[in-house]
Amino acid sequence: MVKQESMLKAALPLFARFIISNGLWTKQGVFEITLETVDKALPVVTRNKGLRLVKGATGLLSPDLLQLTDPDTPVENLTFLLAQLPQHGQLYLRGTGLLQHNFTQQDVDSRKVAYRHSGGDSQVDHFTFVATDLTHQGFVLDGRVWEEPVSFSIQVDPLDRAAPRVTQLHSPSQVGLLKNGCYGIYITSRVLKASDPDTEDGQILFKILRGPQHGHLENITTGEFIREKFSQKDLNSKTILYIINPSLEVNSDILEFQIMDPAGNSAAPQILELKWSHIEWSQTEYEVCESVGTLPLEITRRGYSMDSAFVGVKVNQMSATVGKDFTMTPAKLIQFDPGMSTKMWNIAITYDGLEEDDEVFEVILNSPVNAVLGTKTKAAVKILDSKGGQCHPSDSFIQNKQRAEEKGTWRPLPLGSSSPSTSGSFRLERRPLSSPKRLGDTRRGTQQDFDSTDLSRMRLRTHGNGKTVRPSSVYRNRTGIIYNYHGMVSLKLEDDSSPIHKQKAKKTIKVAELPPADKVESTTDSHFPRQVQLSSFPKNCTLELKGLFHFEESLRKLYQCNGVTWKTWRPKTKEAEDKSCPAGWHHHSGYCHYFVTVWRVSWHMAARACREQHLGSLVTVLTRQHMQWLWDVSGRKPFWIGLNDQRHAGHWEWIGGEPVTFTNWKRGPPRRSKPRKSCILVHRKGNWQANDCKRGKSHNYVCSRKL
Repeated sequence: MVKQESMLKAALPLFARFIISNGLWTKQGVFEITLETVDKALPVVTRNKGLRLVKGATGLLSPDLLQLTDPDTPVENLTFLLAQLPQHGQLYLRGTGLLQHNFTQQDVDSRKVAYRHSGGDSQVDHFTFVATDLTHQGFVLDGRVWEEPVSFSIQVDPLDRAAPRVTQLHSPSQVGLLKNGCYGIYITSRVLKASDPDTEDGQILFKILRGPQHGHLENITTGEFIREKFSQKDLNSKTILYIINPSLEVNSDILEFQIMDPAGNSAAPQILELKWSHIEWSQTEYEVCESVGTLPLEITRRGYSMDSAFVGVKVNQMSATVGKDFTMTPAKLIQFDPGMSTKMWNIAITYDGLEEDDEVFEVILNSPVNAVLGTKTKAAVKILDSKGGQCHPSDSFIQNKQRAEEKGTWRPLPLGSSSPSTSGSFRLERRPLSSPKRLGDTRRGTQQDFDSTDLSRMRLRTHGNGKTVRPSSVYRNRTGIIYNYHGMVSLKLEDDSSPIHKQKAKKTIKVAELPPADKVESTTDSHFPRQVQLSSFPKNCTLELKGLFHFEESLRKLYQCNGVTWKTWRPKTKEAEDKSCPAGWHHHSGYCHYFVTVWRVSWHMAARACREQHLGSLVTVLTRQHMQWLWDVSGRKPFWIGLNDQRHAGHWEWIGGEPVTFTNWKRGPPRRSKPRKSCILVHRKGNWQANDCKRGKSHNYVCSRKL
């Protein structure tokens, strides 16, 4: 018995062996089977869409334009017999002019058949064909059998000499708070749109001539920075996002672009302006008497204000209690209408008449809508006790309000009212200096005792009540006299003794009676502080106090806060001024450093951001002092540095090319390092650990470039 499956698999012809037996005799035989294929199906033209191209161009006859199928005929036998050739162009097979009047479906599938237009003014061309499987007459097209030739149309378009044109160009201003904590503005077809009747949206390109200066463009689908171009299709799909750099106090940016099409036509350059606004407190410190009644807190919006914006308000009670010491409006959302730049948020201070300690609470701005939070997001309010009626609302509140309008901050009360506590509001003043030379002479002066004769020649009185205050010491030098006062006081100084001092000079001296907070100074060029027991600073040096001065009377030295510690001040030479770091950057060991603590990324993205946005590289750590300085300034939070072994596993090198002269491993370098995956993160206590460069957890980073 012969199975059908084996018959189908066997080559033609097939043989079947059999045995015949009558019980006594047997005989073997062979049965020959011959199979013949029968072509019963007609070929079917499944695609005949025609070709479209521009004048003088060459177009390919691809399978998606022309296709012939037959279930019982191979593609090399499916043939197109040409009845009429094109009149305004020529068909090509394998790159040469078609000699015989036919080609096969295999040629079409192999993309070997093309049409080239001759370049005339004709707009329509065609050729006719008959499809055959070399067995039957006729073919099927549109559900019926054809034997006469059918036409393949060719549409010839004139050359595209017109550039795309801008149909929509508005300044985007809708700011959104992203999931990663950044602020962004989507650039969509609602604000930027171009059209071209000869070009699809995916081929209308926006070439970037000058990118944003205060942020960067990003494709939210791929997560990549956009540096060169994007398409109208990208704008339609809302994938273009402008990321605002929150470390820069700017409210606008520009993007210069040029529209192009595939034919090379380009329009004139255009500029897209992006606008947004910052919302913050107008001042961050308030001191009011308990009997003041209502305290208005001012919230300001600067920048673009023609859209509505919102911001949330949160209260941190600290030592003051809501309902007992103060009450406030139940509204936790503040709305800025279009054109509005200032809003007031009132707090009612409760007066209970009891003697008690001063109380403090904070008001915090959060959750902005269509705006960016500024740097002043917290406002601290200190409620001063009446102290037996010595705190007068008419004096403290009105005077502080006037000073707030002049200087932008609420100051402590005048003499005669309650004295500031150790936790009160405090600011260091920039000491008025006529010149570095004069200050150098001042530092070389000698200290003398203050006697009654000096005091008799001076008239010193405080603003408001005329009380006389004696200075604690007088510091004389060749150019003048420095008077030191202790206590929070504002003085007007007049001298009748010499012609130089007959001119009235106003001096505002603010020295807080606070316990020593910082007993460190830096006397070397390094930013790593060393302990000095003689110096006593009124407040820790932080980034908020950067650039402020403090004169240490016992050492006769002037110190300046560099953002980390108090350092002996020295006059800058012209050469040093010329080699200063850009705004927002910090100098150390001959390098400028930029700390990115607002958003977190992988090591790979951090290295790219340093290179492309900040024109530098991930930081190279040179010494242990340098490492300690970086750890302190970064806020003691993990950050990426430039050390990696991406090129050779286990061979560590800096991304900036500097030699590896210092390391800070916790327990030595990693023993098992995977190629292209080990990059260094500064972690707890400034120790180094290896993480995955691309797929590791996102962190802050520090960029640097040589000064």
